[in-house]
Amino acid sequence: MTDDWCAQPERWSLHDDAGVVVADFVQVRGLLRGHDFWWAADLRPAPGADPAVAAAAVRRSLPGWMAELRVTGQEDSFARLLLDASLSRGRYAHHYVWDFARRAPDPAWSEPALPPDLTLVPPEEVSPRRLHRVHRRAYPRTHPDHPAGDFDRLTQLVGGALFGGLLGGSAVALRGRRPVAGIMIGQENGDSSLAASVLPRAGHSVADLALSGPAVVDIFRDPDDAPPGLGALLLRRALALTAKEGEPSLSLTVTEGNPARRVYERTGFTHSHSTVALRLPI
Repeated sequence: MTDDWCAQPERWSLHDDAGVVVADFVQVRGLLRGHDFWWAADLRPAPGADPAVAAAAVRRSLPGWMAELRVTGQEDSFARLLLDASLSRGRYAHHYVWDFARRAPDPAWSEPALPPDLTLVPPEEVSPRRLHRVHRRAYPRTHPDHPAGDFDRLTQLVGGALFGGLLGGSAVALRGRRPVAGIMIGQENGDSSLAASVLPRAGHSVADLALSGPAVVDIFRDPDDAPPGLGALLLRRALALTAKEGEPSLSLTVTEGNPARRVYERTGFTHSHSTVALRLPI
């Protein structure tokens, strides 16, 4: 039986004892090892709701559910109450976006000056097996996003089975025939069905299933064979090409402790919010 996820893009509301909406979320059904379970993705308190009342409604209405909630801004007190009561905690992630209406990428980034021994090709021109080897080096056991580069996921990603196919900003850097780095840009949409193993390995969160728009769904570099700055070069190229295609923005998600976060910030991505996954008490 296939492990998968299915996001239902409408938001579901939770009410207090008086029937007032105090929180809402996107419902995501997970199927893992043949068993159904539920995620409350992008779980938020309603504007103006008392954090304690909202947290109590969540615990009463969603016992034992997995949840992902924002831990920045007005949601912080609400998140702390649920974290303190949680049975377990999962991924702590930071979400970034580049809004092209606020700042347009430099069009010259679309044709970067590469080292003479490197070429860029579309990801579909490189076998997933070769990409898998680079992923294993890019995400060792000590990396916050290990394990990454799942072979089945890479095959689906490059073949277009995930995120509806890759966008033009995607590329793999080759030294000769050997891949040394790459970036995959996908078009997220709220009704995607993904393999359960994809979410932690794709650098994305459950809440991303409910989002839409272009996103960096994969980025990697060989730590021993890729020249310094190649990751930032691929990001800038993707930004310029995504803007050229008429898209409004480009987003990405990074796990806490991933050193690439500094690269994203230096490149110009703006932090929008952070999330944490947890299991609600029964």
